[in-house]
Amino acid sequence: MRFVTVLVLFFAAVPAFAQSEDPARQFDFWIGEWDVNLRVQQPDKTWKDQHKAKAHIYSILGGKAILELWSEGKEGINGYSLRYYNPQKKKWDLWLNWAGKNRSGTNGLEGEFRHGRGEFFGETKLPDGNTRISRFTFSDISKNSLRWDDAFSTDGGKTWASNWIMEFTRKADKAPEIGSEQNLLTYFDGSRCDLPEFEFLKAMSAKWEQNEFLSLHEILDGCILIGFWSTVQEKRLFFTLTWNTYAGMYELAVLDNEPRNNLTMYYGSRSENQILLKDSRGYKASISTNADGEFVGINIGTPSGGSGFQVEAKKRP
Repeated sequence: MRFVTVLVLFFAAVPAFAQSEDPARQFDFWIGEWDVNLRVQQPDKTWKDQHKAKAHIYSILGGKAILELWSEGKEGINGYSLRYYNPQKKKWDLWLNWAGKNRSGTNGLEGEFRHGRGEFFGETKLPDGNTRISRFTFSDISKNSLRWDDAFSTDGGKTWASNWIMEFTRKADKAPEIGSEQNLLTYFDGSRCDLPEFEFLKAMSAKWEQNEFLSLHEILDGCILIGFWSTVQEKRLFFTLTWNTYAGMYELAVLDNEPRNNLTMYYGSRSENQILLKDSRGYKASISTNADGEFVGINIGTPSGGSGFQVEAKKRP
């Protein structure tokens, strides 16, 4: 009798990285400090490792939103983004600003995760009347690495052309705390945006009382002012203020920690010691300064002119 020995090998599959089942926490994998390799597609369709950068990713507003600061260095690419889950649309809203020399403005995308892969889309009207669709894709997500691709389409999404690929490698589970460093990532000497409208923003933040209720920070090397505000009732608010060079107006973005409230964008102009703004519904907002141009506060009102809430700051001695 001949015996045949059969060797059976069992391979244990490595479990995939598990994202949160809560759709509002699906970007939590990104929180931390990262090294970034940015690959750019060349004219001959080959790819080149062209940029090395850092990314600090924060959970803010009690976990409602994700704040991204991305920097290649003073002379390189610098960017900011804010993203949160929109329960009405059941999608993520992404707001981004990748400021250039005296160039600033926020644009948006929206999308969702399916099977561990996130796709987010935004549309831009081109001067020739056509529409350009941008697509950001997050994939290959693990605890210590991920991939972020950018592509665009000018034929309604029938075909796509790639621009770049970001490869993230985790450096630490937690980014340096906001306020623990003299300057946040993306801020150097404030020279990237130096038009008079930006200088007015810098003067606003020159002196203020940094405390547990209000903190102000310059990012994107002087192109944006960001603020965190809270009250004893745990009402939390995040806001950004910039001069939108594309619209030729000041731009205020406001997001609070209420789960069903979405980001509101206000646009307006300066009038003496105030910036007066309005959103698409007619809600008004104002940024107040003193005679020296230093930040005093923000008032968010209602269409009828009533006060919604007010953020105040005290000048440093």
